[in-house]
Amino acid sequence: MINLLDLLIHPERFFSAQAGNEPDLKIPSAIAIAGAIIAAVAGYSLSGLYTELFAGAGGGIGAFMGIMGAVGAFIGFLIMWWLVMAGIFHVISVFFKGSGKFNRTLANTGYGLIPLIIGSIVTTLILFTYLPRITVPVIRDMQDTTALQKAMQELMQDPFMREYTQVSMIVSILFLIWSVNIWIFGVRQARGITLRQACITVIIPVAVYIIYMVYTLITGVSIPGGA
Repeated sequence: MINLLDLLIHPERFFSAQAGNEPDLKIPSAIAIAGAIIAAVAGYSLSGLYTELFAGAGGGIGAFMGIMGAVGAFIGFLIMWWLVMAGIFHVISVFFKGSGKFNRTLANTGYGLIPLIIGSIVTTLILFTYLPRITVPVIRDMQDTTALQKAMQELMQDPFMREYTQVSMIVSILFLIWSVNIWIFGVRQARGITLRQACITVIIPVAVYIIYMVYTLITGVSIPGGA
């Protein structure tokens, strides 16, 4: 069992208490999988929009996209927010002569996912309130790429869809900052670096991601290679 209060409010105390133990990935794995499940639920919930969007085309395309969205969200959460983020922290900390094992970096990064999971629950609940209010255009011919592009554009420009995107992004960023606070102390303890070095290690990749999120919201254009 873990001291959840210490982890969320006093992460330095939490990770200091973990320092004498061998890194155990069971609890961090469970935390990451729980987050992936919640992400999958949100991804699948959007299938209702795709079902309406492709209703005129038939063939169950909307349902298929919903399932793919759920699977993609599940895998994406595990890979991006746990494995990749831990890897980035580990690599950046090498420049500060970090000496701890990757297993401990991975474990401590997993612990820091809890605020992100809370944020995912909040944004998913918000999604449920917006879904009935979003107006979805109908695509009747999948071969008509112009109509397909126009319908997707209309969907993303729907006032309620845009409002949901903005609200969910703000909520996500707030909870991400909470995770950052935990990760800083987790990386510091895992890699044996100073607090300042841990701040740089964690804040750089997270800041890049936040800039990416804001950029896509403002411009509506995804950066090549972005998630």
